[in-house]
Amino acid sequence: MAKQRGIVFFEGTIGGINFYYRKGVPTARAAGGGFTRKAIKTGAHMVRVREHNSEFARCSKVNKVFKQAIRPFMLGYKDGTLHSRLMQLFLNIKDCDGVSERGKRVVFLGMDSEKGKQLFKDFVFTPKRSNILPCDYDFDWNTLTFSVSGFEVNAVGFPKEADYMELVLGVVRFDFETKRYTRVMAAPLVIERDFLGDSFTVAVSELPSGTGTLFAMVRVAFYQEVNGDGYLLSGGNAFRVQVVGI
Repeated sequence: MAKQRGIVFFEGTIGGINFYYRKGVPTARAAGGGFTRKAIKTGAHMVRVREHNSEFARCSKVNKVFKQAIRPFMLGYKDGTLHSRLMQLFLNIKDCDGVSERGKRVVFLGMDSEKGKQLFKDFVFTPKRSNILPCDYDFDWNTLTFSVSGFEVNAVGFPKEADYMELVLGVVRFDFETKRYTRVMAAPLVIERDFLGDSFTVAVSELPSGTGTLFAMVRVAFYQEVNGDGYLLSGGNAFRVQVVGI
């Protein structure tokens, strides 16, 4: 039995090695017998463990900065599973790296593939509300405009306490190699319960500067007005976030 050491810890079985927590301490044990920390670092039979640990650590760093990049969209949203679900997303995208050898695969090369991009776009940020609106919507990269049609305010699913809905559009440029990001946000659009229109548009003024992957993201949240101030309603049913273009 040996203690796990490093910046990341994980649980499960890899290459016949069981990783788990014992009295709150991250621990590893080989099936049929123990081993030393030196064996993990140098043992020939631990190659797969070292490869996984190396790739896992790189994905963890991407995950940390990515959450900072999308923070304006996630403010007020509480979901204890988001970190682990994002981590699994980046591990899966890393697997799309068909250039690097095992142990050196990276997210940014995985994002170069069509499969990696699709995995990213299909990721469900808010499981209780996977689609932001029950109608047709699209982001146009030529005009940087998010367009909604066939909208019916009664079909949106206003929580009973909500007085209005706020839609926030932003475009993020995230460099998965350098882990640097920039973003441009549009002014929030407020839609009240008595909105009669069936379509609307929101646009950003320009693309964010820098290098990296561009993606458009939309947040829909519901608010209750108290003494002239809006208060974000808690709960997954009152909050939706989605990547609408990449």
